Amino acid sequence: MRGLRFVLILPVCFLLGCTGSDDAPARRIVTGNVLFQNQPIKNGTIRFIPQPSGPVASARIADGSYRVENKGGVPLGEHRIEIRSAAGGTELVEAEVMPEKNAAPVTVIPQKYNDNSNLNAVVESGDGAMQLDFTLD
Repeated sequence: MRGLRFVLILPVCFLLGCTGSDDAPARRIVTGNVLFQNQPIKNGTIRFIPQPSGPVASARIADGSYRVENKGGVPLGEHRIEIRSAAGGTELVEAEVMPEKNAAPVTVIPQKYNDNSNLNAVVESGDGAMQLDFTLD
């Protein structure tokens, strides 16, 4: 009976698209460096938000470097870039100053580079990883 279920489910999956989708956007691995006030961002994130729409790609920034490779990288095309960084190392966070509050780490990157970002980049097709560096003031 178990073999019969497999035989019946396989054609249904094939007809409904269980085997994958060919309409996924083309992607490319993107790497780069991110500086804020001429210093590497120690710990943060970078997000590539397709314009006008599409799947968002992101990566962790560590010691000023990032690499977006999940799901094949960043979808090709134009993107709005958001960069965030959490205070770390010797910087104080609100929870350390006022321990009674359960506060998240303080954001050290101005909103003009994340929530209100005007940073843009175009990810082009090509062989190998694409290098995109960002220097924030």
